Amino acid sequence: MCNQFQLPSLAEIKKYLVTDLNLPLVEPTNNLPQSQPVFPKAAAPVLLYQNNQLQLVPKTWGYPSPFDSKKVIFNARVERFFETKPSMWDKSFAKSRCIIIAEQFWESGHQTYTANQRTYHERYSFRDPNAPLTLIAGIYQDGYFSMVTTKPNSNMTPIHDRMPLVITPAELRRWLFQNFTNLIDRSSMPLAVNKMPQRK
Repeated sequence: MCNQFQLPSLAEIKKYLVTDLNLPLVEPTNNLPQSQPVFPKAAAPVLLYQNNQLQLVPKTWGYPSPFDSKKVIFNARVERFFETKPSMWDKSFAKSRCIIIAEQFWESGHQTYTANQRTYHERYSFRDPNAPLTLIAGIYQDGYFSMVTTKPNSNMTPIHDRMPLVITPAELRRWLFQNFTNLIDRSSMPLAVNKMPQRK
């Protein structure tokens, strides 16, 4: 499961959304976290449509766990929304979808190596090769957001059995406002993959 992404600077986000994509983004009125790696329980701005405005709103990564008050649930399987059994995500998938904006995200692979008498998993970074920033589907509730995941495509399969639901700029409105059923299959979504250096 994905537990780290790189947040761009606010200037980079605004250039991409406003200048490149020509979106009617409301100018942020508060200080937003920017240019840093983001982990679960940390704050990051997410793009959402609220009060008839497209805006960046800071929220904390991870819904509070209903099972353990010390933990958060930071990945949400998109398939859960289509199951008959109710889930904690249903209302958010139906009415509270957002977009996580990242320079890249990281995932741990199946393969391991040993360094300093410890065992580590190989790490890989991923990004959209066709855009300056990577858009990832998210959902939110109150002050929290969760990253949406789906089945892996050919870029991710050798590394992990799930992947973030990465979307293209052309799919942005569909995720935020429309029926998103045809976004679940990411087999045709290319990802640039970079293996990270091993620890020494």
